[in-house]
Amino acid sequence: MFELIHETATGAMPKLTVFGVGGCGCNTINQLSQVNLPSSVELISVNTDAQAMAATSSHYRIQIGPQTTKGLGAGAKPDVGCAAAIESAQALTEQMQHSDIVFLTAGLGGGTGTGALPQVAKLARELTKPVIAVVTMPFSFEGQHRKTNAEAGLQELLESANAVIVLPNDKLAEVLGAKVTLLNAFKESNKILQDVLLGLANTISQAGLINIDLNDFISVISRQGRAAMGVSCLQGDEDLISAVKRAMQHPLLDNIELNQAQAAIVSVVAKDTIELSQYNQIGATVHEQLPRDALVIIGLTIDPNLESELEIMVIATGIGFTPPEIQDPIQAVNDNYINVHDFIKRQAISIAEPAPSKFDLENLQIPTYLRQQKPQAH
Repeated sequence: MFELIHETATGAMPKLTVFGVGGCGCNTINQLSQVNLPSSVELISVNTDAQAMAATSSHYRIQIGPQTTKGLGAGAKPDVGCAAAIESAQALTEQMQHSDIVFLTAGLGGGTGTGALPQVAKLARELTKPVIAVVTMPFSFEGQHRKTNAEAGLQELLESANAVIVLPNDKLAEVLGAKVTLLNAFKESNKILQDVLLGLANTISQAGLINIDLNDFISVISRQGRAAMGVSCLQGDEDLISAVKRAMQHPLLDNIELNQAQAAIVSVVAKDTIELSQYNQIGATVHEQLPRDALVIIGLTIDPNLESELEIMVIATGIGFTPPEIQDPIQAVNDNYINVHDFIKRQAISIAEPAPSKFDLENLQIPTYLRQQKPQAH
């Protein structure tokens, strides 16, 4: 379980640490470094390729596996990326120790991102840090080999990360159009993480009219499984319900069923003219998309200088995760012992009929000395 943060003891803004792992992850870090993120967000580049990492812009750089890879990359081999992360576990752990929330981002299918990312998530969980991963899946034209690697890496990541957001690259052309430039397509993909970082940092660091704090977020993120995140703005006469649904169902995310989500956190930033009916409608729309017993936390922050009518950030977690069944210790019986109730219920073992004897059984009932006496002659 996670440790609840005592804000009065820390007296500081919650710290969000973003690890970009591998080539794709480091590219995302480069884009995030160009955005005016809050000071509570720390960007860290992680790679096995020393030359590529030298070109990244981040607060810290960690070259993992210097002995394993000699700084030459993982060669599209996930096992090499995994070994590199294990070799540099201490350096990775040191950058996580003072973080309140750990974000991970990478492209799956290659060597470093696929192999190292699950290990980084595992290290964060060992430190009881909430872990959110945003990963991309390879294009179809990249072939079955990368697809198989990506799917295996995703399954391993789901075992350690609390929430995993999946962005299939094939959806970039499907949603953005075939004429979009490759650079702009990747910018749109990275913008999902950027928007969530900005929204989350502002939400948990500001005192809202209806407040959401770090421990509220931890309560929601502790539901392990797939996740959906999105941010939308209500402009002019736009329908409010459409804006809420757009935040909950980002078109670039992998197809997931929100009716399986176990929890959600909704942050609303609005002008001071927001109506009670609007706030109620936001909550009702979210609840309609989720199971009846889902944990939903909704917060409201008033910003008179907001450019749009209102902004909505939604994070839904615990999608598609089935908790393991816990066996009742009373019913758990050692195989070396027989449960007496089962023994009583067993049918009696039938005994086979004995084989015919070659002896005269009736004659054997007569004492031997009598049987051996010769009959007297008359």
